[in-house]
Amino acid sequence: MDSNLKIVVDLINQGKMTNTYKMAWIRSIVESCEKNPKKIIHFDELSRLIFKYYWNQCIFFDLNQSNNRNKKPTIIQIVENSIKEYQSLRGFKKDTFIRVEKDVDIPVTKISTVLKKDVCEKFLNLGNKIKKIYDVDLPKREIKLSNPEVLKTNSEILYSLINYRWTQALETMDGSPRISKKIKGVDRDQFPKRGNLKKFREFIDEENPQKECFLTGNKISGTPSIDHVIPWSYMYSDDLWNLVYVSPNENSSKSNQIPDKGLIDRLKIRNVKLLEILKKKGKYNKFTEELKLSIENDYVEKFWIGFKG
Repeated sequence: MDSNLKIVVDLINQGKMTNTYKMAWIRSIVESCEKNPKKIIHFDELSRLIFKYYWNQCIFFDLNQSNNRNKKPTIIQIVENSIKEYQSLRGFKKDTFIRVEKDVDIPVTKISTVLKKDVCEKFLNLGNKIKKIYDVDLPKREIKLSNPEVLKTNSEILYSLINYRWTQALETMDGSPRISKKIKGVDRDQFPKRGNLKKFREFIDEENPQKECFLTGNKISGTPSIDHVIPWSYMYSDDLWNLVYVSPNENSSKSNQIPDKGLIDRLKIRNVKLLEILKKKGKYNKFTEELKLSIENDYVEKFWIGFKG
């Protein structure tokens, strides 16, 4: 194992936690490196990602994120206040942060201040030892990573490890059932049942009139199945931008796993083509509007990365 990766694994596995800040912190670093493996990362960038994680956990599950049940961690209070403000203006529905991020003013400076004071240096502390994977510049609120490429290359393994450690902490702090599913955002009891996908056929047909299987490229004999590229058990939502034709055999044998990068890239290309066709034909409704938003906000990539691990 690479020495830098070994240090990261040790920090995740062995670091003491009085709250879940450390897991949110290291996950945000890994996610930042997966998108762009640069050495210097500003706390503001990490703050936005951490806000996203806690938004999703707070708005759906209201999990207790610290050992102190009488006082919530500062970042949790910040996020919950933002949720209350959003819901007072937009209605009291629950939705993932990716879908509402343009309507939310993230208090980045407040979160960044907490990271500077309570997280960035403490994460590197293993008992009486300091294990460095980055250097901290407190005045600039930046970290300089030793090897960001290692984090990018091993992101999927690290996501799983972080989620597991986060789950362990929450089992002690919260005591809520099925924490492991909640931490990944896939608790079936909290989300709606599957809908009827027939209404999407007329739109998928526009880009794929030959009814070719999205997975194999072969022409489908008979009626094609409609498949969620990012599995429904992760999304709990039926969205045109995530739906494609596949052959019934492929659909029944397809595992309920997050797809690889190649499939995600192909879906993004398909969505651009589909939107262009629908625009030319003047087909506008809530489905095409969601498709447009998904491209503008890169939903495919964001949800894919968010559910990995």
